[in-house]
Amino acid sequence: MRHTNLPNHFYVQVDNQFLGPNMPAGTTPGMWHAIYARPGQYLSCHVILASGAHWSGLPLHALSTTDSFDPDFDDSSQPWGAMGNNIEAVQFKALEGLTVNAFRAEVSGIHTGIVIDWADGYSQYPAEHKPLSLIIADAGYFLLLPNNYFTVKDKHFVDTKKYVDQMKFYKRGDLVYWETD
Repeated sequence: MRHTNLPNHFYVQVDNQFLGPNMPAGTTPGMWHAIYARPGQYLSCHVILASGAHWSGLPLHALSTTDSFDPDFDDSSQPWGAMGNNIEAVQFKALEGLTVNAFRAEVSGIHTGIVIDWADGYSQYPAEHKPLSLIIADAGYFLLLPNNYFTVKDKHFVDTKKYVDQMKFYKRGDLVYWETD
């Protein structure tokens, strides 16, 4: 297991049901700043709560930027558990703030620009590498999706309908290119 900082932090609401059985209904404000995971486990979050407590081990679906949480949390919000012990989180500025259509989760949202990956991969081939994008659904809850679970809308591309039909021909990139002598 490895802990890693997020490239930036998010002010979130934590669903109180994840903080203990005697907690009152509702939410507690917090600041989500880091993550960790164990192979096969959902991503876990480090959050500083408004009480000053530092809480570790909150699942992604316990957090929201609003008081709305994923009503039907299942594998469509985070389709894979951790794929290794060495977790990394990086910021891709080009993705930050772009509108996203998460078609398997059937929601739209905004890309945070944060991509989470496992350095050791636990993949047999490099083409199986699966970086996960952190997306904030329009309702406020978070999605952690691989790049084949959503599409991105960028205003610089005007005639996208022409190319959308081509997506059915995409296949996994299974060729690995190496420098040769």
